[in-house]
Amino acid sequence: MSGLGKLYAAVIGSGAAGLCAARHLLSRPDTFAPPVVFELTKNIGGTWVYEERVGCYDNGLPIHSMYRDLRTNIPKEVMSFPDFPFAKHLPSFVHHTEVRKYLEQYCDHFRLWNIQFGTSVASMTPEDVEGGWNGLAWNVSSNNSVDHSKSTTEQFDAVMVCNGILGTLMHSHDYRTAEPLAGKSVVLLGTGLSGLDIAMELSNVEAQVILSHGQQPLTCPLPPGVQQAPPVTSVLDDGTLEFKNGKRAKPEVVLFCTGYNFTFPFLDKKVDVKVQEHLVWPLYKFLIPPAYPSLFIVGICRAICPFPHFHIQK
Repeated sequence: MSGLGKLYAAVIGSGAAGLCAARHLLSRPDTFAPPVVFELTKNIGGTWVYEERVGCYDNGLPIHSMYRDLRTNIPKEVMSFPDFPFAKHLPSFVHHTEVRKYLEQYCDHFRLWNIQFGTSVASMTPEDVEGGWNGLAWNVSSNNSVDHSKSTTEQFDAVMVCNGILGTLMHSHDYRTAEPLAGKSVVLLGTGLSGLDIAMELSNVEAQVILSHGQQPLTCPLPPGVQQAPPVTSVLDDGTLEFKNGKRAKPEVVLFCTGYNFTFPFLDKKVDVKVQEHLVWPLYKFLIPPAYPSLFIVGICRAICPFPHFHIQK
């Protein structure tokens, strides 16, 4: 705790949500001491930091990135933080490298420098504290992400969880470029934004793509080499996939694009925040566990413009 009569907050993650949280905490110096931001990697930006490797880093931590040619599917005029627009010269739908630059500029502009890089949060436990904010404090234990023997525990008045969508249910997070799949037969499961985008890229390298999904059939023209199929109902011993309509395919590659889930492995079980079928609950206004009003889980709403949403939640 700060000991200065001000509230001392921790922010977990320095992606867009974490930077936004830190920016708004710093904007209230009469109430909050400068927060501490815990960041697992060596960079700010979260998933907007492109990493060509897949799987895990050398320290065993998972790699979360996007594919090489990704552009935003939200125009920059809508996507930006309300108080910090993208550069005017950029096109409306920007490459992911421009989003990373934008977040770095946001960090510099608002002087968000108190970031502990290479630090993983191992646990956070609520403690009843007489005179504490809402009668609570949070004991946050963190490790050096390279040397886990270097562990520290610090007490905070509030915690803002901004670790993003880290628990993935998809394998498209291992997809970076289309070229390794050139000319191959691919079954792509899911027609979300990433699934459709990757199908388009694979078509450009003459892959033969079956887009398997449980939605109404797409009525728009599909690119060459891309066809639709209903959901997969079974996988035979030889790797053949059987679809709901009885047809079969034996692809060289199966690519899952079935969405993401949320995970908070460091959060003490007695907080009793549940994740079920992409829903995190119970949360007041999808943000605060009612029993723990000094804990904020930021940015978990779906089908939103994320950066403005983060800004409004602060």
